[in-house]
Amino acid sequence: MRLHSLASLMMLCLSLTACANKFFIPIWNEKGTAKPLSKTDDVIRVVVSDRLKKYVEKTRSDDPDWLEGSKLGAYIMAAKLNTEDRLQNLGYQLTDTRYIKNDIGKSKKIKWINNQGNTQYAMTHGGKPTVFALVDSRLVNTYTQRFISNEPYSSDPGTGATTMWTNHVDEVTMNKVAIGIKLVRPIGEDNPLYQCNNSSLSADLCIFPDSFWLDTSHYDTIFYGVGTMTTSARDPDYIENHLVSSVLYQYPNLLGRKRVIQISQPFFQVTKVTDDK
Repeated sequence: MRLHSLASLMMLCLSLTACANKFFIPIWNEKGTAKPLSKTDDVIRVVVSDRLKKYVEKTRSDDPDWLEGSKLGAYIMAAKLNTEDRLQNLGYQLTDTRYIKNDIGKSKKIKWINNQGNTQYAMTHGGKPTVFALVDSRLVNTYTQRFISNEPYSSDPGTGATTMWTNHVDEVTMNKVAIGIKLVRPIGEDNPLYQCNNSSLSADLCIFPDSFWLDTSHYDTIFYGVGTMTTSARDPDYIENHLVSSVLYQYPNLLGRKRVIQISQPFFQVTKVTDDK
């Protein structure tokens, strides 16, 4: 059983010098027609697509491609945790955070690190949520990119001066990862969204039916945002941190199609926002 590898992937530190990287993240956010999100009256539960169960099952299998399922599942899990951190950082009330196991609806003390690297503490609300954050993340594309540089390979024995150069080729695997976040208000008291349906197969995360992403008859939408990031980074938590902070940057502002420029310092920071025409 390889479920532990999901968490390992999320915690994996990049061997690359990530702190020097700059990322351009196209986002497209729009306001829905539902009542706006309230910091005092609303309680949010962040839920993920039930497609996660397929990836967890693949991770536990003896199939040759089990690692691929592990990576895809890690994107979704990291998206959920980073969405919670971001909403808490923005001052909203949450319930059923992190890996909930048997504490559904119970209040608990939580901590997270804000954008300045300071540890923050809060109590989750507990009880029945009024708003749900539907979160999903997918690997859109993978391709190999070649980087060519010149390197000296011969020098003058007497002076040490370079006399000949050669091309050095590095091939890097690039991944394009997309995230979608919907803030919604369920319609009806018996709405399936109220059923957490968490299990070991969902890594103890609350899930929503995958069909609900397009089928909006079960809820009214408050906010809908998507973003993409193309990177050679391998750590899902690192990638999702950039994506979530871009999509929810200064929420509820920043609506419409934009291009977010981030510098990946020890604590991620949006440095510029431009119109993406």
